[in-house]
Parts: sequence; structure tokens; C-alpha cells
Amino acid sequence: MATTITGNELTLVIDSNDFHPQVLSVDLTVDDTQEVYETLNGPVYKTVTQPFSLNITMLADWGENGGLCAALQAKALGEGSSQTNRAPDTGIAFTMTQTGASHNTAFTGNVFPKVPPASGSGATVTEITFTLPGERGTLEVETTTNP
Repeated sequence: MATTITGNELTLVIDSNDFHPQVLSVDLTVDDTQEVYETLNGPVYKTVTQPFSLNITMLADWGENGGLCAALQAKALGEGSSQTNRAPDTGIAFTMTQTGASHNTAFTGNVFPKVPPASGSGATVTEITFTLPGERGTLEVETTTNP
């Protein structure tokens, strides 16, 4: 019988900082770009690229020291009028690890920084959802046995 793994067994590290306490869900999506060639012997398939993205739903942490929203904004747009430290076309490292009863699976790669949405509604907690596109060719998957 399979063990059910919940979101509580998921960690998310972006640019060496652990953000899983405020992240509600993460979806890693891989979309194969595949070409089909019709040969005399039948179809032949060739995967050209495997683009991926991280779809993140989280509690907005704008205004928090060391928050993910500000970190992504700083990388994507920079700070102030001089926009120092701006690097929207430079991938930042991420690791998403799912911990199971007997094995851990770690997904690593680089994603491009984007400015998360900013919103608010009275005294309620603000949930935001956004997508970070992956840097081509950086996604790796490693499964290890738990000690």
C-alpha cells in the first residue's frame, strides 16, 4: 500500500533561503517540446527541449525582512531609481524536496525571478499565486533513501 505524502513533507529553497513556512503549494510542471518525424518505417519522436516552471501559491510576505516577494522583486526589478542588483535574465537556484516514508526526492534547477502580485483585503491573510519560468536545461531530479 502506498504512503500518502502531503504538502507538509515539502520544502522549498530559493536562492539558498528556505521559504516553505509561507508557501501553501508548489507545482513543478514539465512540458516536453517534442517533434515527430514521419519516416518510411513509421513515426520517430525527438524531444527537443523540456521547459519547466514553478507555480507557487503562498501567503504574501511583502514588507517582511527576508521575504520571498521582496527577494524576487529585487532580482527582477532591482531597488530604487538606479535599479541596482537587477538580474531578470539570470536564473536563481531552487530546490524542492518531497520527503516520503522511505525516500526523498529533490528537484533542483534555476528559475527566472518575476515580481509576485501585490494585493490586500482588510484584515484577512493575502494569498498570491504566480509562476516562475525555469531556465532551460537546469532541471535535475535525485531520489535518495532515508536513513
